[in-house]
Amino acid sequence: MILESMTQLALEKISTGIEKIVGPENYSKAKYILHSYAEDASPFPGNPPDFVVLPQNTNEISQLIQFAASHNLSIIPVGGRSGISGASIPRTHSSIMLDLTRMNKIISIDKEIMTVTVQAGITWAELIHKLAKEDLTVGFRGPYGGNAGTVGGSLSSNSIGIGASAYGGACDNVVSLEVVLADGSIIETGSGWKKELPETLSHFTRYCTFNDLTGIFLGDHGTLGVKTQATLKIYPIAEGTAFIDFGFTSIEDCSKLLHYLQVHKLVTEAVILGDTNSIELLASTYHDKYPQLTTIVGIIIEEYDQDIANRKKEICEKKAKQFNGKSIGTFLSKAHWLNKFNLVQSLFEEGFWYNTCHLRPINTLPNLIHQTHELFKKYDMKPNEINWIISALATDRCYCTGWITLFLKDPTKRPLLEKIWHELRELEISNNGVPYWTGLLWEDYVLQRVNPAFYETIQKIKNALDPYHIFHPGVFKFER
Repeated sequence: MILESMTQLALEKISTGIEKIVGPENYSKAKYILHSYAEDASPFPGNPPDFVVLPQNTNEISQLIQFAASHNLSIIPVGGRSGISGASIPRTHSSIMLDLTRMNKIISIDKEIMTVTVQAGITWAELIHKLAKEDLTVGFRGPYGGNAGTVGGSLSSNSIGIGASAYGGACDNVVSLEVVLADGSIIETGSGWKKELPETLSHFTRYCTFNDLTGIFLGDHGTLGVKTQATLKIYPIAEGTAFIDFGFTSIEDCSKLLHYLQVHKLVTEAVILGDTNSIELLASTYHDKYPQLTTIVGIIIEEYDQDIANRKKEICEKKAKQFNGKSIGTFLSKAHWLNKFNLVQSLFEEGFWYNTCHLRPINTLPNLIHQTHELFKKYDMKPNEINWIISALATDRCYCTGWITLFLKDPTKRPLLEKIWHELRELEISNNGVPYWTGLLWEDYVLQRVNPAFYETIQKIKNALDPYHIFHPGVFKFER
Protein backbone atom coordinates (compact mmCIF):
# COMPACT_ATOMS: atom_id res chain seq x y z
CA MET A 1 0.00 0.00 0.00
CA ILE A 2 1.02 3.60 -0.56
CA LEU A 3 0.85 4.14 3.20
CA GLU A 4 4.01 2.09 3.57
CA SER A 5 5.95 4.59 1.46
CA MET A 6 4.40 7.72 3.00
CA THR A 7 6.38 9.40 5.69
CA GLN A 8 4.72 9.40 9.07
CA LEU A 9 4.68 13.19 8.95
CA ALA A 10 2.82 13.22 5.62
CA LEU A 11 0.35 10.61 6.88
CA GLU A 12 -0.39 12.59 10.02
CA LYS A 13 -0.79 15.78 8.01
CA ILE A 14 -3.36 14.15 5.72
CA SER A 15 -5.16 12.54 8.65
CA THR A 16 -5.38 15.85 10.50
CA GLY A 17 -6.69 17.62 7.42
CA ILE A 18 -9.44 15.06 6.82
CA GLU A 19 -10.46 15.04 10.48
CA LYS A 20 -10.87 18.82 10.44
CA ILE A 21 -13.42 18.51 7.65
CA VAL A 22 -15.57 15.56 8.81
CA GLY A 23 -14.55 14.92 12.42
CA PRO A 24 -12.52 11.95 13.74
CA GLU A 25 -15.59 9.71 14.10
CA ASN A 26 -16.32 9.88 10.36
CA TYR A 27 -12.88 8.98 9.11
CA SER A 28 -10.62 5.93 9.38
CA LYS A 29 -7.25 4.63 8.28
CA ALA A 30 -7.44 1.48 10.41
CA LYS A 31 -6.40 -1.53 8.34
CA TYR A 32 -9.41 -3.66 9.29
CA ILE A 33 -11.73 -0.87 8.14
CA LEU A 34 -9.82 -0.31 4.91
CA HIS A 35 -9.92 -4.01 4.05
CA SER A 36 -13.68 -4.10 4.62
CA TYR A 37 -13.95 -1.47 1.88
CA ALA A 38 -11.62 -3.27 -0.54
CA GLU A 39 -14.30 -5.25 -2.42
CA ASP A 40 -17.82 -5.09 -3.76
CA ALA A 41 -20.11 -8.11 -4.33
CA SER A 42 -18.20 -9.27 -7.42
CA PRO A 43 -15.58 -12.07 -7.53
CA PHE A 44 -12.78 -9.66 -8.47
CA PRO A 45 -9.81 -9.29 -6.09
CA GLY A 46 -10.11 -6.35 -3.73
CA ASN A 47 -7.80 -3.41 -3.21
CA PRO A 48 -8.17 -1.41 -0.01
CA PRO A 49 -8.24 2.40 -0.14
CA ASP A 50 -5.83 4.38 2.03
CA PHE A 51 -8.50 6.37 3.82
CA VAL A 52 -12.26 5.93 4.30
CA VAL A 53 -14.34 9.05 4.90
CA LEU A 54 -18.09 9.34 5.58
CA PRO A 55 -19.14 12.91 4.73
CA GLN A 56 -22.48 14.27 5.88
CA ASN A 57 -23.23 16.95 3.30
CA THR A 58 -22.24 18.48 -0.03
CA ASN A 59 -20.03 21.18 1.48
CA GLU A 60 -17.90 18.58 3.28
CA ILE A 61 -17.45 16.72 -0.01
CA SER A 62 -16.40 19.93 -1.75
CA GLN A 63 -13.78 20.57 0.93
CA LEU A 64 -12.56 16.96 0.79
CA ILE A 65 -12.11 17.11 -2.97
CA GLN A 66 -10.10 20.30 -2.76
CA PHE A 67 -8.01 18.81 0.03
CA ALA A 68 -7.40 15.59 -1.93
CA ALA A 69 -6.31 17.53 -5.00
CA SER A 70 -3.82 19.57 -2.97
CA HIS A 71 -2.24 16.35 -1.66
CA ASN A 72 -2.32 14.38 -4.93
CA LEU A 73 -4.87 11.90 -3.56
CA SER A 74 -7.56 10.29 -5.68
CA ILE A 75 -11.27 10.24 -4.76
CA ILE A 76 -13.41 7.11 -5.06
CA PRO A 77 -17.10 7.81 -4.34
CA VAL A 78 -19.14 4.76 -3.28
CA GLY A 79 -22.55 3.85 -1.94
CA GLY A 80 -23.46 0.43 -0.53
CA ARG A 81 -20.83 -1.37 -2.69
CA SER A 82 -23.41 -4.05 -3.44
CA GLY A 83 -22.68 -4.08 -7.18
CA ILE A 84 -21.49 -7.22 -8.95
CA SER A 85 -19.32 -5.59 -11.64
CA GLY A 86 -16.23 -4.60 -9.65
CA ALA A 87 -16.95 -0.92 -10.36
CA SER A 88 -16.22 0.39 -6.87
CA ILE A 89 -12.92 -1.45 -6.33
CA PRO A 90 -10.02 1.05 -6.17
CA ARG A 91 -7.68 0.82 -9.16
CA THR A 92 -4.86 2.75 -7.54
CA HIS A 93 -3.24 3.54 -4.22
CA SER A 94 -3.12 6.92 -2.51
CA SER A 95 -6.90 7.11 -2.47
CA ILE A 96 -9.71 8.44 -0.31
CA MET A 97 -12.90 6.40 -0.50
CA LEU A 98 -15.95 8.59 0.05
CA ASP A 99 -18.69 6.47 1.61
CA LEU A 100 -21.87 8.47 0.97
CA THR A 101 -24.20 6.29 3.04
CA ARG A 102 -24.48 8.91 5.82
CA MET A 103 -26.03 11.21 3.21
CA ASN A 104 -29.34 9.34 3.27
CA LYS A 105 -32.03 11.99 3.66
CA ILE A 106 -35.05 12.85 1.56
CA ILE A 107 -34.61 16.56 0.85
CA SER A 108 -38.09 17.21 -0.50
CA ILE A 109 -41.18 15.60 -2.01
CA ASP A 110 -43.02 17.74 -4.52
CA LYS A 111 -46.54 16.40 -5.12
CA GLU A 112 -47.32 19.11 -7.66
CA ILE A 113 -44.40 18.34 -9.96
CA MET A 114 -44.25 14.68 -8.82
CA THR A 115 -40.57 14.52 -7.95
CA VAL A 116 -38.52 13.51 -4.94
CA THR A 117 -35.10 14.99 -4.21
CA VAL A 118 -32.79 12.78 -2.17
CA GLN A 119 -29.23 12.66 -0.97
CA ALA A 120 -27.26 10.19 -3.05
CA GLY A 121 -26.52 7.82 -0.16
CA ILE A 122 -30.12 6.81 0.54
CA THR A 123 -30.89 3.16 -0.21
CA TRP A 124 -33.70 2.22 -2.56
CA ALA A 125 -35.39 0.22 0.19
CA GLU A 126 -35.46 3.22 2.55
CA LEU A 127 -36.64 5.57 -0.20
CA ILE A 128 -39.49 3.25 -1.18
CA HIS A 129 -40.50 2.78 2.46
CA LYS A 130 -40.61 6.51 3.15
CA LEU A 131 -42.45 7.35 -0.06
CA ALA A 132 -45.06 4.68 0.73
CA LYS A 133 -46.06 6.69 3.81
CA GLU A 134 -47.14 9.40 1.37
CA ASP A 135 -48.90 6.88 -0.93
CA LEU A 136 -46.16 7.45 -3.50
CA THR A 137 -43.46 5.38 -5.16
CA VAL A 138 -40.69 5.64 -7.72
CA GLY A 139 -40.96 4.13 -11.21
CA PHE A 140 -37.70 2.20 -11.26
CA ARG A 141 -37.65 0.56 -7.82
CA GLY A 142 -33.95 -0.15 -7.57
CA PRO A 143 -31.48 -2.96 -8.28
CA TYR A 144 -31.94 -6.38 -6.72
CA GLY A 145 -29.54 -5.46 -3.94
CA GLY A 146 -31.71 -2.49 -3.01
CA ASN A 147 -31.48 -3.12 0.73
CA ALA A 148 -27.86 -1.94 0.48
CA GLY A 149 -27.70 -0.34 -2.96
CA THR A 150 -27.94 3.45 -2.99
CA VAL A 151 -29.49 5.87 -5.44
CA GLY A 152 -26.12 7.46 -6.21
CA GLY A 153 -24.47 4.09 -6.77
CA SER A 154 -27.21 3.02 -9.18
CA LEU A 155 -26.94 6.25 -11.16
CA SER A 156 -23.17 5.91 -11.37
CA SER A 157 -23.37 2.32 -12.65
CA ASN A 158 -26.56 2.68 -14.73
CA SER A 159 -28.20 -0.16 -12.84
CA ILE A 160 -31.30 -1.95 -14.09
CA GLY A 161 -33.74 -3.97 -12.02
CA ILE A 162 -37.21 -3.76 -10.53
CA GLY A 163 -39.70 -1.74 -12.55
CA ALA A 164 -37.45 -1.46 -15.61
CA SER A 165 -39.97 -3.03 -18.01
CA ALA A 166 -42.26 -0.01 -17.75
CA TYR A 167 -39.95 2.72 -16.50
CA GLY A 168 -36.49 1.88 -17.78
CA GLY A 169 -33.38 1.72 -15.62
CA ALA A 170 -32.19 3.98 -12.83
CA CYS A 171 -30.88 6.69 -15.15
CA ASP A 172 -34.11 6.89 -17.16
CA ASN A 173 -35.89 8.19 -14.07
CA VAL A 174 -33.64 11.16 -13.25
CA VAL A 175 -34.82 14.75 -13.50
CA SER A 176 -31.68 16.49 -12.21
CA LEU A 177 -28.49 16.07 -10.20
CA GLU A 178 -26.33 17.98 -7.78
CA VAL A 179 -22.67 17.21 -8.51
CA VAL A 180 -19.38 18.30 -6.95
CA LEU A 181 -16.67 18.75 -9.58
CA ALA A 182 -12.91 18.20 -9.39
CA ASP A 183 -12.19 21.78 -8.32
CA GLY A 184 -14.75 21.59 -5.51
CA SER A 185 -17.38 23.63 -7.32
CA ILE A 186 -21.02 22.53 -7.11
CA ILE A 187 -23.44 22.42 -10.02
CA GLU A 188 -27.12 21.52 -10.39
CA THR A 189 -28.30 20.19 -13.72
CA GLY A 190 -31.57 20.48 -15.60
CA SER A 191 -33.70 23.44 -14.53
CA GLY A 192 -31.25 23.96 -11.66
CA TRP A 193 -28.98 26.02 -13.95
CA LYS A 194 -30.38 29.28 -12.53
CA LYS A 195 -28.09 31.13 -10.11
CA GLU A 196 -30.99 31.71 -7.76
CA LEU A 197 -33.54 28.93 -7.62
CA PRO A 198 -36.46 29.64 -5.28
CA GLU A 199 -36.49 27.24 -2.34
CA THR A 200 -40.16 26.57 -2.98
CA LEU A 201 -39.52 25.35 -6.54
CA SER A 202 -38.18 21.87 -7.16
CA HIS A 203 -36.08 20.91 -10.14
CA PHE A 204 -38.91 20.07 -12.49
CA THR A 205 -37.31 19.22 -15.83
CA ARG A 206 -34.10 17.72 -17.12
CA TYR A 207 -34.11 18.95 -20.69
CA CYS A 208 -34.22 22.73 -20.90
CA THR A 209 -32.36 25.81 -22.13
CA PHE A 210 -28.89 24.22 -22.50
CA ASN A 211 -27.59 20.84 -23.57
CA ASP A 212 -28.21 17.98 -21.14
CA LEU A 213 -25.49 17.95 -18.49
CA THR A 214 -27.34 15.42 -16.35
CA GLY A 215 -26.56 12.59 -18.71
CA ILE A 216 -22.80 13.19 -18.64
CA PHE A 217 -22.67 12.12 -15.01
CA LEU A 218 -25.00 9.13 -15.36
CA GLY A 219 -23.21 5.82 -15.81
CA ASP A 220 -19.82 7.49 -15.31
CA HIS A 221 -18.76 5.05 -12.54
CA GLY A 222 -17.74 8.02 -10.40
CA THR A 223 -15.14 9.31 -12.86
CA LEU A 224 -16.44 12.83 -13.54
CA GLY A 225 -17.70 14.11 -10.20
CA VAL A 226 -19.42 13.18 -6.96
CA LYS A 227 -23.21 12.97 -7.20
CA THR A 228 -24.54 14.33 -3.92
CA GLN A 229 -28.27 14.74 -4.66
CA ALA A 230 -30.70 13.42 -7.26
CA THR A 231 -34.22 14.43 -8.20
CA LEU A 232 -36.30 11.48 -9.40
CA LYS A 233 -39.77 11.05 -10.91
CA ILE A 234 -42.45 9.70 -8.56
CA TYR A 235 -45.93 8.21 -9.02
CA PRO A 236 -48.98 7.39 -6.92
CA ILE A 237 -48.97 3.89 -5.49
CA ALA A 238 -51.08 1.63 -7.69
CA GLU A 239 -54.43 0.47 -6.33
CA GLY A 240 -54.79 -2.39 -8.78
CA THR A 241 -52.31 -5.24 -9.19
CA ALA A 242 -52.37 -8.44 -11.21
CA PHE A 243 -49.92 -11.34 -11.48
CA ILE A 244 -49.71 -14.18 -13.98
CA ASP A 245 -47.08 -16.64 -15.25
CA PHE A 246 -47.05 -18.17 -18.72
CA GLY A 247 -45.18 -21.31 -19.76
CA PHE A 248 -43.79 -21.98 -23.24
CA THR A 249 -42.13 -24.88 -24.99
CA SER A 250 -39.86 -22.55 -26.99
CA ILE A 251 -37.95 -19.37 -26.21
CA GLU A 252 -38.97 -18.07 -29.65
CA ASP A 253 -42.67 -18.02 -28.73
CA CYS A 254 -41.96 -16.51 -25.34
CA SER A 255 -39.87 -13.73 -26.91
CA LYS A 256 -42.68 -12.92 -29.33
CA LEU A 257 -45.06 -12.41 -26.42
CA LEU A 258 -42.49 -10.32 -24.56
CA HIS A 259 -42.02 -8.11 -27.60
CA TYR A 260 -45.77 -7.65 -28.01
CA LEU A 261 -46.20 -6.69 -24.35
CA GLN A 262 -43.46 -4.09 -24.59
CA VAL A 263 -44.65 -2.61 -27.88
CA HIS A 264 -48.09 -2.05 -26.41
CA LYS A 265 -46.89 -0.99 -22.92
CA LEU A 266 -49.18 -3.53 -21.27
CA VAL A 267 -47.21 -4.54 -18.19
CA THR A 268 -45.16 -3.06 -15.38
CA GLU A 269 -42.71 -5.94 -15.32
CA ALA A 270 -41.99 -9.03 -17.39
CA VAL A 271 -39.23 -11.43 -16.33
CA ILE A 272 -38.13 -14.66 -18.04
CA LEU A 273 -36.61 -17.91 -16.88
CA GLY A 274 -34.98 -18.92 -20.14
CA ASP A 275 -34.38 -22.67 -19.99
CA THR A 276 -35.41 -25.83 -18.14
CA ASN A 277 -32.35 -25.72 -15.90
CA SER A 278 -33.29 -22.24 -14.69
CA ILE A 279 -36.89 -23.30 -14.10
CA GLU A 280 -35.73 -26.29 -12.08
CA LEU A 281 -33.51 -24.08 -9.89
CA LEU A 282 -35.83 -21.13 -9.30
CA ALA A 283 -39.34 -22.49 -9.89
CA SER A 284 -39.10 -26.20 -9.18
CA THR A 285 -42.85 -26.64 -8.63
CA TYR A 286 -43.45 -25.58 -12.22
CA HIS A 287 -40.69 -27.89 -13.42
CA ASP A 288 -42.28 -30.88 -11.66
CA LYS A 289 -45.80 -30.09 -12.86
CA TYR A 290 -44.95 -28.98 -16.41
CA PRO A 291 -41.71 -30.80 -17.36
CA GLN A 292 -42.21 -29.99 -21.04
CA LEU A 293 -41.79 -26.23 -20.49
CA THR A 294 -38.53 -24.64 -21.59
CA THR A 295 -39.36 -21.02 -20.75
CA ILE A 296 -41.51 -19.13 -18.25
CA VAL A 297 -42.41 -15.45 -18.24
CA GLY A 298 -43.74 -13.80 -15.09
CA ILE A 299 -46.01 -10.79 -15.64
CA ILE A 300 -46.75 -8.01 -13.14
CA ILE A 301 -49.36 -5.36 -13.88
CA GLU A 302 -49.87 -2.24 -11.75
CA GLU A 303 -52.71 0.18 -12.45
CA TYR A 304 -54.59 2.83 -10.53
CA ASP A 305 -57.79 0.83 -10.81
CA GLN A 306 -58.20 -2.91 -10.25
CA ASP A 307 -60.61 -3.28 -13.17
CA ILE A 308 -57.96 -1.88 -15.53
CA ALA A 309 -55.34 -4.24 -14.11
CA ASN A 310 -57.71 -7.20 -14.58
CA ARG A 311 -58.52 -6.16 -18.14
CA LYS A 312 -54.84 -5.93 -19.02
CA LYS A 313 -54.31 -9.38 -17.54
CA GLU A 314 -57.07 -10.74 -19.81
CA ILE A 315 -55.36 -9.18 -22.83
CA CYS A 316 -52.06 -10.77 -21.81
CA GLU A 317 -53.74 -14.19 -21.48
CA LYS A 318 -55.30 -13.85 -24.92
CA LYS A 319 -52.00 -12.87 -26.55
CA ALA A 320 -50.07 -15.61 -24.71
CA LYS A 321 -52.41 -18.24 -26.18
CA GLN A 322 -51.80 -16.83 -29.66
CA PHE A 323 -48.09 -17.39 -29.08
CA ASN A 324 -48.62 -20.93 -27.76
CA GLY A 325 -48.28 -19.94 -24.12
CA LYS A 326 -50.08 -21.56 -21.19
CA SER A 327 -51.23 -19.86 -17.98
CA ILE A 328 -49.56 -21.83 -15.18
CA GLY A 329 -49.96 -19.77 -11.97
CA THR A 330 -48.41 -16.78 -10.20
CA PHE A 331 -45.38 -18.17 -8.32
CA LEU A 332 -42.62 -16.55 -10.41
CA SER A 333 -44.25 -13.16 -10.82
CA LYS A 334 -45.16 -12.84 -7.14
CA ALA A 335 -41.77 -14.07 -5.92
CA HIS A 336 -40.02 -11.64 -8.26
CA TRP A 337 -42.15 -8.61 -7.38
CA LEU A 338 -43.17 -9.03 -3.76
CA ASN A 339 -39.82 -10.20 -2.41
CA LYS A 340 -37.95 -7.49 -4.29
CA PHE A 341 -34.60 -7.04 -2.57
CA ASN A 342 -34.69 -10.25 -0.54
CA LEU A 343 -34.08 -12.75 -3.34
CA VAL A 344 -30.43 -12.02 -3.92
CA GLN A 345 -29.14 -13.22 -0.55
CA SER A 346 -29.90 -16.86 -1.32
CA LEU A 347 -28.43 -16.50 -4.81
CA PHE A 348 -25.20 -15.07 -3.45
CA GLU A 349 -24.86 -18.06 -1.16
CA GLU A 350 -24.76 -20.20 -4.32
CA GLY A 351 -22.07 -18.07 -6.00
CA PHE A 352 -24.14 -15.53 -7.91
CA TRP A 353 -21.12 -13.30 -8.57
CA TYR A 354 -20.25 -14.74 -11.99
CA ASN A 355 -22.78 -12.75 -13.95
CA THR A 356 -22.86 -11.46 -17.52
CA CYS A 357 -25.56 -8.77 -17.25
CA HIS A 358 -26.10 -6.87 -20.49
CA LEU A 359 -28.74 -5.38 -22.82
CA ARG A 360 -30.00 -6.64 -26.17
CA PRO A 361 -33.00 -6.38 -28.52
CA ILE A 362 -35.70 -8.85 -27.48
CA ASN A 363 -35.68 -10.54 -30.88
CA THR A 364 -32.01 -11.53 -30.44
CA LEU A 365 -32.60 -13.36 -27.16
CA PRO A 366 -33.49 -16.81 -28.59
CA ASN A 367 -30.32 -17.05 -30.65
CA LEU A 368 -28.19 -16.04 -27.66
CA ILE A 369 -29.75 -18.75 -25.49
CA HIS A 370 -29.23 -21.41 -28.14
CA GLN A 371 -25.58 -20.40 -28.55
CA THR A 372 -25.15 -20.36 -24.78
CA HIS A 373 -26.37 -23.95 -24.56
CA GLU A 374 -23.84 -24.94 -27.23
CA LEU A 375 -21.10 -23.33 -25.15
CA PHE A 376 -22.25 -25.17 -22.04
CA LYS A 377 -22.31 -28.50 -23.89
CA LYS A 378 -18.80 -27.85 -25.15
CA TYR A 379 -17.51 -27.69 -21.58
CA ASP A 380 -19.72 -30.37 -19.98
CA MET A 381 -20.98 -27.91 -17.38
CA LYS A 382 -23.06 -30.27 -15.26
CA PRO A 383 -20.45 -33.09 -15.01
CA ASN A 384 -17.98 -30.40 -13.97
CA GLU A 385 -20.39 -29.23 -11.25
CA ILE A 386 -20.87 -25.78 -12.76
CA ASN A 387 -24.48 -24.66 -12.81
CA TRP A 388 -26.25 -21.72 -14.39
CA ILE A 389 -29.32 -19.51 -14.52
CA ILE A 390 -30.53 -17.97 -17.76
CA SER A 391 -32.98 -15.15 -17.24
CA ALA A 392 -34.03 -11.89 -18.86
CA LEU A 393 -36.03 -8.79 -18.00
CA ALA A 394 -37.98 -6.69 -20.47
CA THR A 395 -36.56 -3.17 -20.31
CA ASP A 396 -38.22 0.06 -21.37
CA ARG A 397 -39.19 -0.32 -25.04
CA CYS A 398 -38.31 -3.42 -27.04
CA TYR A 399 -35.05 -4.50 -25.54
CA CYS A 400 -34.19 -6.61 -22.52
CA THR A 401 -31.48 -7.48 -20.09
CA GLY A 402 -29.79 -10.79 -20.52
CA TRP A 403 -28.80 -12.27 -17.17
CA ILE A 404 -26.75 -15.43 -17.57
CA THR A 405 -25.08 -16.34 -14.31
CA LEU A 406 -22.67 -19.17 -13.52
CA PHE A 407 -22.52 -21.01 -10.19
CA LEU A 408 -19.39 -22.69 -8.92
CA LYS A 409 -19.88 -25.87 -6.85
CA ASP A 410 -16.37 -27.31 -6.83
CA PRO A 411 -13.67 -24.69 -6.02
CA THR A 412 -11.05 -26.71 -7.89
CA LYS A 413 -12.99 -26.01 -11.10
CA ARG A 414 -12.60 -22.24 -10.81
CA PRO A 415 -10.13 -21.98 -13.75
CA LEU A 416 -12.64 -23.79 -15.99
CA LEU A 417 -15.51 -21.59 -14.79
CA GLU A 418 -13.52 -18.44 -15.50
CA LYS A 419 -12.67 -19.69 -18.99
CA ILE A 420 -16.37 -20.29 -19.70
CA TRP A 421 -17.24 -16.93 -18.12
CA HIS A 422 -14.83 -15.20 -20.49
CA GLU A 423 -16.17 -16.99 -23.57
CA LEU A 424 -19.75 -16.23 -22.54
CA ARG A 425 -19.03 -12.51 -22.31
CA GLU A 426 -17.31 -12.63 -25.71
CA LEU A 427 -20.36 -14.39 -27.12
CA GLU A 428 -22.80 -11.86 -25.71
CA ILE A 429 -20.99 -8.70 -26.74
CA SER A 430 -20.20 -10.10 -30.20
CA ASN A 431 -23.87 -10.91 -30.82
CA ASN A 432 -25.85 -7.68 -30.48
CA GLY A 433 -25.27 -7.19 -26.74
CA VAL A 434 -24.00 -4.13 -24.88
CA PRO A 435 -23.34 -4.00 -21.13
CA TYR A 436 -25.34 -1.47 -19.16
CA TRP A 437 -22.69 -1.19 -16.46
CA THR A 438 -18.99 -1.63 -16.98
CA GLY A 439 -16.56 -2.06 -14.08
CA LEU A 440 -13.98 -4.84 -14.13
CA LEU A 441 -16.72 -7.17 -15.39
CA TRP A 442 -16.92 -5.65 -18.86
CA GLU A 443 -14.22 -3.01 -19.24
CA ASP A 444 -11.68 -5.01 -21.25
CA TYR A 445 -14.39 -6.31 -23.59
CA VAL A 446 -15.77 -2.83 -24.19
CA LEU A 447 -12.51 -0.96 -24.70
CA GLN A 448 -11.24 -3.34 -27.38
CA ARG A 449 -14.39 -2.69 -29.40
CA VAL A 450 -15.13 0.98 -28.82
CA ASN A 451 -15.15 3.38 -31.77
CA PRO A 452 -11.92 5.43 -31.41
CA ALA A 453 -13.70 8.73 -32.03
CA PHE A 454 -16.27 7.89 -29.34
CA TYR A 455 -13.59 6.98 -26.81
CA GLU A 456 -11.55 10.10 -27.61
CA THR A 457 -14.64 12.23 -27.03
CA ILE A 458 -15.24 10.64 -23.62
CA GLN A 459 -11.57 11.17 -22.81
CA LYS A 460 -11.81 14.85 -23.74
CA ILE A 461 -14.77 15.25 -21.39
CA LYS A 462 -12.79 13.53 -18.62
CA ASN A 463 -9.77 15.74 -19.20
CA ALA A 464 -11.90 18.89 -19.22
CA LEU A 465 -13.87 18.13 -16.07
CA ASP A 466 -11.13 16.31 -14.15
CA PRO A 467 -7.78 17.40 -15.64
CA TYR A 468 -5.70 15.79 -12.88
CA HIS A 469 -7.80 12.61 -12.86
CA ILE A 470 -8.71 12.88 -9.20
CA PHE A 471 -11.88 10.82 -9.55
CA HIS A 472 -11.50 7.02 -9.61
CA PRO A 473 -8.35 6.85 -11.77
CA GLY A 474 -7.92 3.73 -13.87
CA VAL A 475 -11.61 3.32 -14.71
CA PHE A 476 -12.12 3.19 -18.49
CA LYS A 477 -8.29 3.18 -18.57
CA PHE A 478 -8.20 6.89 -17.69
CA GLU A 479 -4.89 7.06 -15.85
CA ARG A 480 -3.50 9.83 -13.67
